Amino acid sequence: MKLKSVIICSHNPRKDYLNRTILGLKAQTFPKEEWKLLLVDNASDEILSKIFDLSWHPNSRHVREGELGLTAARLRGIKESKSELLVFVDDDNILKADYLERVSKTSQENPRIGFF
Repeated sequence: MKLKSVIICSHNPRKDYLNRTILGLKAQTFPKEEWKLLLVDNASDEILSKIFDLSWHPNSRHVREGELGLTAARLRGIKESKSELLVFVDDDNILKADYLERVSKTSQENPRIGFF
């Protein structure tokens, strides 16, 4: 089984939107022990680790990227994840509860697909 990481890159997010994104991840049916959660703070004015609690997830952490820009944030998330399967989630998206389960199944059924 491939190790999975969910990466959220965010710069000065709307708190209500990012809270809903996090709640959507918290509600995932896929076992939390089988995926990592990274919140990449992309040079936000307020440090996101002081605002958003990820302690509900057993393998989560905040990462701060000082270089502004989505590319820099995503590259930092890739570097920090050390996973074979990366799921990027925008800070204003809410995933259906079975989303990570479906991603895992698709990845297992189609191991030659590099991006979907």
